Amino acid sequence: MAPLFYDHLVIKTSIIEIINQKPEPENQKGKALQLIDDIIYEGIMAHVLEKLDTKHHTTFLTQVQERPYDPELINYLKEHIGSDIEDEIRQEADKVVKKILKDLQ
Repeated sequence: MAPLFYDHLVIKTSIIEIINQKPEPENQKGKALQLIDDIIYEGIMAHVLEKLDTKHHTTFLTQVQERPYDPELINYLKEHIGSDIEDEIRQEADKVVKKILKDLQ
């Protein structure tokens, strides 16, 4: 998956290590990693949209679609949700990663 504005807040090294240790073909590992990225994305975006006032959803989602890598998206969220949004994203990502790890073991 392309770089995303929240990548620096997500630690998924344990997941990557588990996937890479599997005796599956490389293309299957790549598909698994893509699926994991998609699951993390869905979890984080659901959390952010839950916190963000609905009147800002369209603007935020348009910006994510146009520039998913842009670190200014965090600033937008800080402005419209609160300065602790990075911690909230980190916590949500940790929850999702733990669920994935549990499922992989």
